[in-house]
Amino acid sequence: MYDAELMAVATGAASTLVAAIAASGAEKMRLKVAHFFRLATPDQQRAAAQAVDDTAAQLTSPSAEAQELAATVWAQLIAQYLAEHRGAMSEVDELAVPAPAASKVWNQHNTGAGTFIGGDVHGGMTVNYGGASDGGH
Repeated sequence: MYDAELMAVATGAASTLVAAIAASGAEKMRLKVAHFFRLATPDQQRAAAQAVDDTAAQLTSPSAEAQELAATVWAQLIAQYLAEHRGAMSEVDELAVPAPAASKVWNQHNTGAGTFIGGDVHGGMTVNYGGASDGGH
């Protein structure tokens, strides 16, 4: 059995991790989980990777019961890992912090005809946001 402090940390991290997987998806959290479990045995690393996928699958139709079940599985995985690697206690906060939201990338391409004087365009100019040029139309 694990001590109370270790279980409290593992349970808190597990609940937050489940919420992060639900919000961000398995792909974004897989790298974070792999980094956290980097000192684990290969079997533990595979179990953690599988747990990410299983959690994402369970949460496709989220319910309180599904989240609790997933958090229980994660709490046990995290507790076992922390019991074997006490130094990782300082890293558990990184695991519990949800991944940032995906950023949106914009592609801007400016074309122009005419003379550019002092930052002003004298002539025609086409500005396309996020797409290919429309050929000046």
